[in-house]
Amino acid sequence: MNKISALVFIIILAGSFNVYSQGGIWQVAPENSNNINPVAINPKGVAEGKNIYFRSCVPCHGPKADGKGLIQSANLLAEPVQHQTDGVIFYKINTGRDKMPPFKAMLKADEIWLVINYLRVMVNPSALPPAKDIGLEVNTSDEIKSVTASVYGSDSTKSVVKEIDVHFYVKRDFGLMRIGEQSNFTGADGKVTVILPEKIIGDALGNITILAKIENNFLFNDAETAVVRKWGTPLVTDDEKFNQRALWGSRDKSPIWLLLLANGIILGVWGVIGYVIYNLFRIKKAGKIFIK
Repeated sequence: MNKISALVFIIILAGSFNVYSQGGIWQVAPENSNNINPVAINPKGVAEGKNIYFRSCVPCHGPKADGKGLIQSANLLAEPVQHQTDGVIFYKINTGRDKMPPFKAMLKADEIWLVINYLRVMVNPSALPPAKDIGLEVNTSDEIKSVTASVYGSDSTKSVVKEIDVHFYVKRDFGLMRIGEQSNFTGADGKVTVILPEKIIGDALGNITILAKIENNFLFNDAETAVVRKWGTPLVTDDEKFNQRALWGSRDKSPIWLLLLANGIILGVWGVIGYVIYNLFRIKKAGKIFIK
């Protein structure tokens, strides 16, 4: 009996040490915590860090980095995290622990540093200059069905602005379909071009609406412009089949048997209710006769 009790005690003790190891303080050696972030904070780098974060970190830490993702995780904007050095945060992302997977096999070192810069700017937007207005124009080429966005300053000189991430979309009935890369940065001439994918369904005439957007930029305010081009595949609907009776049709296009079944069930239910009410009156009437 004593041996069994000792064995149970050892198992419980081992489990306690395991729990403590998972929930204990995450110590980082000085040679790692003192590492300096070699990547400077700039608008392009912050935009790249944001893209990497949304690609790799959002499922757990959430789009706002508050830990409210699919799996409850650490709030990366909270003081306990932000007070840590860049070297500590880099080490934890790189090596992982418990539910936190190691990202050293998935992200390059510079990509992790970019994510750290993005998190720093989210907490302290003053790390970048105040956002300014910006101009955005689009031109199209019918030859290869491409869209070129030109970004320029809002001042009178309209000087070109390089290294601005422009997002391209095709407007759909229930949202926007993204085209191009995750990031499309303007070049030295302030322009960036994307090629339209083939066989995009348009309206009945083949028209599609293409949007170019500058959004969630830390240096410039949001901007948007749109252009309509007849580059899509015309939407063809078979009116004859659409007007046929089918299970997915509206009430006036439902199958006859379904209408009869549904109405029959309704009539049957009301018939039972009426029969019950009729018998209640009969019982009441019979009770009066019996009392007399």
